[in-house]
Amino acid sequence: MNWPDPTTEGTPAAHRTPAAHRTPADHRTPAGQRTPAGWRTVAALRTVAALSWREYRAVYPLRVVLASSLPRAILQTLFVAYVGLIAAGPAGRDFALVGGAMQVVTIATVIKAADILVEERIFGTLYRMRLAWIPLPVVAATRWWIFTAEGVLGGMVAATAACLLFDRPALMTGMWAATGLVVLVALSTSALGMAVAAFAMTQRVDSFITNLVSYLLLALTGSVAPLERLPDALEAPAHALPMTNGLLAIRGALAGGPWLGHAAAEAVVGLGWLAVAGAVLTLQARRARTDDTDGRI
Repeated sequence: MNWPDPTTEGTPAAHRTPAAHRTPADHRTPAGQRTPAGWRTVAALRTVAALSWREYRAVYPLRVVLASSLPRAILQTLFVAYVGLIAAGPAGRDFALVGGAMQVVTIATVIKAADILVEERIFGTLYRMRLAWIPLPVVAATRWWIFTAEGVLGGMVAATAACLLFDRPALMTGMWAATGLVVLVALSTSALGMAVAAFAMTQRVDSFITNLVSYLLLALTGSVAPLERLPDALEAPAHALPMTNGLLAIRGALAGGPWLGHAAAEAVVGLGWLAVAGAVLTLQARRARTDDTDGRI
């Protein structure tokens, strides 16, 4: 039996809206047939990811990436590698080159990506994200993907350029072989970046906080010097920071040594910071409903 279309029943054919031009609300499914909530969520997050890419291209067009972001990443890695060369010779140079390239990742995942949440609050649109049926931490994590990708790309380009300039083809090949571990570091530092941004967006010194955390990662994760050089009181807590275990895994893979255990530890640390970010954002949502904290910045 052909059931009448509830959106056109009783309407003269000349006045009916063509099906292709109807709004999503007009396309009602028959009784008992509903779009699964999971598919709706997936479709919504795909839209969020696409809009994140469009926003990134608007803020950071290709000419800005080529003229600013990538040159800065390369120069920073070269500087750190030269410091390692002066301090400990060729071995120190290679050690610092790897750490400097991974530090480039945090420029995107911790410093630049924090604007996702900070600017939403500054422009007064954060409440709209909280009203969605998808939790804010999930939306924020989806929007983070573009900066995670930038971190991986920037780190690998910086490492490649530095290896070429220092005539280290074997190290360059090893870095590309360890790309999966670089992605892991980008994901774990993205989780830290979300946690930092969740806290920083309630303060007037958000740029200071994100840059401070980036420098703490440089100093405490073994980027430019072995962890054994840290004071005893800091060596153990350093393993609770993203990138510490990731660097151990990358250097282990480059040396042909064990790396899987360090990679697993990096993943656990990243998940821990992701949980912290989710908890902070959830707590802030409750405070915003009761104390209107979003309106004070």
